[in-house]
Amino acid sequence: MNLSTIIRLCLHNDRDAQRELYDSYKDNLYTIAYRLTNDTDEASDLLQEAFIEAFKNLSKLKEPKYFHSWIKQILVRKAYRSMKNKTESVDLDSVVLKHTDNVDVEYIEQAIQTLPLKSRTVFMMYEVEGFSHAEIADTMEITVGTSKSQLNFAKTKLKIQLQSYLQE
Repeated sequence: MNLSTIIRLCLHNDRDAQRELYDSYKDNLYTIAYRLTNDTDEASDLLQEAFIEAFKNLSKLKEPKYFHSWIKQILVRKAYRSMKNKTESVDLDSVVLKHTDNVDVEYIEQAIQTLPLKSRTVFMMYEVEGFSHAEIADTMEITVGTSKSQLNFAKTKLKIQLQSYLQE
């Protein structure tokens, strides 16, 4: 079944079509949610909330081919708002560094998690998920200039962390 047919059936509350749509996108969306929150339970909750909102508002989707980017925006917006409401911040001293000859993926992921919420979200959306600055600005309700400056800030912080890691 093609995406247009699945969405049309979902609009008529077809449970099998909803399951197929969910199964098609859940892994990718969960990964995004986890990268943003670094919490498996929170990522699972956000995934469910994003699909619930998407199914409720599916009639607002203009083109079925844009479903993936549309639901990613819903998910990222929910993740950003959820994390924004939490006052948890990560202390750089709490990051456990691994002593290896090369920078490993786990260290990079830990370094990303130490970034402040806004810059981490912009970094993930732009560098990992491929959102444009305009899309990020719209999703996060910030300006394009703020998106660009947050990305620059994130990259600068990550470069500093990676340089200090490589010097150890």
